Amino acid sequence: MGILDVFKKLGGKSQEKAVMTLTSINLKFGADVHALGGRELNEQVFDLDIPFKNTIGSGLLPDNLRGPSVTINGITVEKPFELLSISPKPPISVGYLSSTLFKMKLRAPMLNYTGPLSITFVTDGSDNVNIDVKKITLVDGGRRADIEDTTANMILKKSQIVRRDIQAYKILKYGRTVSGISINKPFEVVSTEPAVPFAVDRNDSYIIKIFIKCPEFNYAGPMEISFK
Repeated sequence: MGILDVFKKLGGKSQEKAVMTLTSINLKFGADVHALGGRELNEQVFDLDIPFKNTIGSGLLPDNLRGPSVTINGITVEKPFELLSISPKPPISVGYLSSTLFKMKLRAPMLNYTGPLSITFVTDGSDNVNIDVKKITLVDGGRRADIEDTTANMILKKSQIVRRDIQAYKILKYGRTVSGISINKPFEVVSTEPAVPFAVDRNDSYIIKIFIKCPEFNYAGPMEISFK
């Protein structure tokens, strides 16, 4: 993911008298780990419900753009726990901003167990690409300016759209009218906020949001954003 609000809440069944303590429930999705609060149970076999919502990119994209779908190819439970059943059974595709409730039945190692429970959501790595941006350079005619601290190594979905916020005064002067924004291949500008044309007409700060489509293959190199 990349992907920070995928898991929203946790539900399941418990009993009044606890003889087993889960100190935490760790949900792993790609490079992200979401640590949820623990729970107490009095049965070695127990139910666990996990609502999964695909919100990859939703915090970055405007309403007219859609993030990628996610395919869950499998769900694994780390030892000493055992996954007895799951519904719906993977593989299952979860569309952008769609939700799926995974109902799981698990077996704990012993009734007096105390420790964490770790669950991994497995995706197909062939859908991912590695984008290694060495630096970002802004270009306005013959003027160039490098943005500080722009080295980024990201694992993304193929053709995923990401957002880059640019402080206009890094390269543009007050009163400048921008008629177009372009980017070096293999990237593609799909949208901007504000939409072009626009004038840089605020004295203190002017943030331009640029929505960028990433390539379908691994890329390592610079990113150049040009203003017309």
